[in-house]
Amino acid sequence: MRDFELLIHYPSSPEQVLQLLNDPGFLEFRWTQMPKIHCQVQVKPAGVGTFVSRAKVNIADVKTSSPYGKLLPDQLIIEMVENWQDNPVPGLFAQGGFQMRMEKVPLRVQAESTLESAGADGSKTLRRVTGNLSVDIPFIGGKVEREILSHLQDLARGEEDAAKRWLAK
Repeated sequence: MRDFELLIHYPSSPEQVLQLLNDPGFLEFRWTQMPKIHCQVQVKPAGVGTFVSRAKVNIADVKTSSPYGKLLPDQLIIEMVENWQDNPVPGLFAQGGFQMRMEKVPLRVQAESTLESAGADGSKTLRRVTGNLSVDIPFIGGKVEREILSHLQDLARGEEDAAKRWLAK
C-alpha cells in the first residue's frame, strides 16, 4: 500500500469548481480528454453529491510503454465513486471522498478530496487529494504501485486541462 498526495489547480472559484465536479457532463468529458486513451464512460448519480463513473478504457496502445503492461488486459473496466459532503471541516470550501477499482485488476484506490480557495481574490481553487493505492500482486505489487504513482502528476495535469476547456465553453 502506498500513500500519495495530489494537487490539482482550477482556474475558477471554489463555488464554480464544486459545481463542475458535481456535473455529470464534466465527469464524463474529463475521461475523454485523457491523451492516448480511448474510452466509453457512463456517469450516474448515486445520491446527493455522489457520482459513479464506469469506464471501458482501451489501453492497448499505452500498455506497451509500461514494464508491467503485459499484466493488464487491452481493455480495463474502471469504476470510480466520488462524493462531496455538505459540511466540510472549517477552513475548507468542500470535502469529499474518492474510491476507484478495476475489474480483473487487483488495484484499489481510496482518497479524501478537499477544495479550498486559492489566490488573493478567491478566483482560483486548489483541490488536494490524499489517499492510498494498493496493488495485490505477489512479489511485484510494490513495484507496480511505484509505477502508477509516477504517473499521478500526468493525471492531475489532465484534470486541469479538461477543467480549463470545459469552463471556457
